[in-house]
Amino acid sequence: MRWSGILGLLFLNIGLSQVHADDRRQENVGSDSANIVSENTLKNLASQKQWADLLHYREHPFTFRYISQNDSPDFFLADNGKENLLAELKADLSAFLQRGQKPDKSAQCRFPARYHWLKKQLPALSFIDQPCPEFDDWYQELDAHSLTLIFPASHINSPSSMYGHTLVRLDREDENSSKLLSFAVNFAANADPADNELKFSYKGLTGGYPGVVSVMPYYVKTNEYQHMEYRDIWEYRLNMTPDEVAQFVRHIWENQDTYYDYFFFDENCSYRIIALLDASSERIELADAFKYKAVPVDTIRALEQSQLVEKAEYRPSAATELENKSAQSSPQVLALSRALVEGDDDIEDAIQPLSPQQQVRTLDLAYAYARYLSVKKKQANPVLRKRTLAILSARAKRKQSAGFEPVAVPQWRDDEGHLTMRAAVRGGMIRQNEEQTGFAELRLRMAYHDILDPVKGFVPGAQIQMGQFDLRGWDDGDVKLQQALIVDVLSLSHVTYFQSPLAWGVSFGFERFNYQDAELYTYLKVAFGKAWLNTAGRFYAMGEVQALADNQFRDGYQLSAGPRVGWLWQSEFWQAQVEGSWQGINSGDDTERTELRASLGYSLSANRQLRFNAERQLFSLDDADAAVNQLSAEFKWYF
Repeated sequence: MRWSGILGLLFLNIGLSQVHADDRRQENVGSDSANIVSENTLKNLASQKQWADLLHYREHPFTFRYISQNDSPDFFLADNGKENLLAELKADLSAFLQRGQKPDKSAQCRFPARYHWLKKQLPALSFIDQPCPEFDDWYQELDAHSLTLIFPASHINSPSSMYGHTLVRLDREDENSSKLLSFAVNFAANADPADNELKFSYKGLTGGYPGVVSVMPYYVKTNEYQHMEYRDIWEYRLNMTPDEVAQFVRHIWENQDTYYDYFFFDENCSYRIIALLDASSERIELADAFKYKAVPVDTIRALEQSQLVEKAEYRPSAATELENKSAQSSPQVLALSRALVEGDDDIEDAIQPLSPQQQVRTLDLAYAYARYLSVKKKQANPVLRKRTLAILSARAKRKQSAGFEPVAVPQWRDDEGHLTMRAAVRGGMIRQNEEQTGFAELRLRMAYHDILDPVKGFVPGAQIQMGQFDLRGWDDGDVKLQQALIVDVLSLSHVTYFQSPLAWGVSFGFERFNYQDAELYTYLKVAFGKAWLNTAGRFYAMGEVQALADNQFRDGYQLSAGPRVGWLWQSEFWQAQVEGSWQGINSGDDTERTELRASLGYSLSANRQLRFNAERQLFSLDDADAAVNQLSAEFKWYF
């Protein structure tokens, strides 16, 4: 090889080496610049509450460890970022200062909310924004200028929705733009579709599902909650600044493709939403108040108390719309509208005898009923679809308004009801076999509502109780646990002209019979039937199966069945119930049991109630009867 060629290769190699060295120096700018920041400054930043909120650090309520609730390794750059705020801050800062990164590959693009916050805290550092076209396009597409908290009200017939649900809608600047075309931020358990309701409930209680943050068009969630599940919706416009809204959107990006263990009681949809809000603003600190449980209505109250709710609006569900129109229709319109959907008669011929006003009312009501059936069946029905199109076609020919009054806004919102925990002091008297003794009781319930609690803000005829413990002391000084209620759900949804829901109940826990020396037994009670509502109150009749277990029963258990009937009255101040049950079909123990109960409640205020109870338990075995009568009065305090 000639000397000129050798020298050329040598200079080329030196040049390439210089280029690589420059590249390495460029890449190391981050770590070099990060080292300029003093250790004390870094420690101070890592100790700030906002940094902890961005990483979702909370003290565990039982282990007392201060760690991140995010369970995805992709949420951290430091190996020990889940347990060490300072280590994660150093790793993030070093990565944010890197230059010459490929589009969408930098840490700045992965964690824009953290990057935005650190830039504000360390303005003297030479941060250079790296290209993030994917994030920028996503941010522009969302076009979020304000936030609205969406609360689909509680849905008693779905365990995953018993307490309601919250999500956030990202509203555009134009107030006249369609809200349905906005995007929504949702947190929910990523459940296995094959899991039944029982398995879902178990996994939801024990953290068996990953909870994920997702962004989707708002109309998708509206269809699911307002139409698919027929739930009314409350919208709470949040009082947040443009900078806070922007930071919220950045933080949502950071949470996508990560997960949190989902727990039904505490780390649920409502808890995660307020934790996301905490991370978006230094003036919002809500999640720390919900260490042990997070009921959706309680989180809404917390937002209101922090003056973060600008206004509230009501959106009735399709089922509410259907019932509202039904209540304003004559028997003739009701019958014909149903016949139009369920039959195949010519529509024009069928409505011809009606007046023009009745015709449009019939067609409007028929369409609402057809929608109800399509949602209820949850599957495509070509016959129903064809009939629905025919009804719409007939309606389109008539320009006259049906004249239905719109659904009235409920007198009370869900968040205006009583608080969700309850304590009570109870005193009473037991009479058994001509002997009489007194008792006093302390009662504590973790959540949430029974049908004799003040009804303001709650679904009439619905009951959800969890975690109630009753400690009873007798006249002779004996003190025992009278009841430990784990879960008690009762739905007395009533039959209407178009809807015929099941009334049902399920209860599980530990309790004693009312007499003093009774032993504690385990119980599971399941009931199904129907409920009817009229001006005299709510009446219900169900068949109930009970499984009781303890050595006081002949074979260690009793499996029994029988009827359960009752009457319920609920008003703003007064609540009353009379109920009777008979368990006469049994195995494992031959004792027949009959229970009669009458209760009366009076609301002293939104969170105070007096209640009076009378109970009679009858036990029949081998033609020998025994009866225990109990009278009691109690004061209840909701907090």
